[in-house]
Amino acid sequence: MSSPSGDQERDRAETVIDALEAYQRLSIEVIENHAADPESAVKGLVALHLDWTESNRETARLVARHRNDVMAGPHRDRLVASNREYFASMKTWIDTQAENGILPAVSFSLMHAVIFAPTQEIAKLGLADRLKKPLSAYSQALGEAAWAALRALPERSRD
Repeated sequence: MSSPSGDQERDRAETVIDALEAYQRLSIEVIENHAADPESAVKGLVALHLDWTESNRETARLVARHRNDVMAGPHRDRLVASNREYFASMKTWIDTQAENGILPAVSFSLMHAVIFAPTQEIAKLGLADRLKKPLSAYSQALGEAAWAALRALPERSRD
C-alpha cells in the first residue's frame, strides 16, 4: 500500500509530466503549422510560452518548482522519453531551416537558449506577480528579439 505522501508525490509527478507533454505537443504544432515560415514559428513559440504560462499559472508554478524533482525520481524514464521525442522534433525543425538556408546551422542548445531563456525569465516574473502588464504584452518584443538573436548566431557544429 502506498503512503499518502507517496501518492501525492506520484500525483504531482504525473501532473508535471502531463503538463509538459501537453505543452510540448502545442510547441510541435506551432513549428508544424509554420513549417514554411520559421520567423512566425519562432514568434509563435514565444507567444505560446507566455500564453500557456498565463493561462496555466498554477500548473506553470508546479512545473517550475518540481520538474527537477520529477527528473530525479521514479518517473524519470517517462520524462526523459517525452523530452527526447520533443527535442528530436525541434532539432529536425532547426536542421531543416538551416538546410533551406533560412537559419544558421546552430546547436539545438543554443537555439533553445536564445528563444526561451528571455521568455522564461519574463514568465517567471509574471508568475511572481512582478510585472504590471499581462505576459501576452511582452510577446511581440520577445518574439522579435528571439528571431533576431537566432538569425544572428554564428554557425557551429551540432551538439
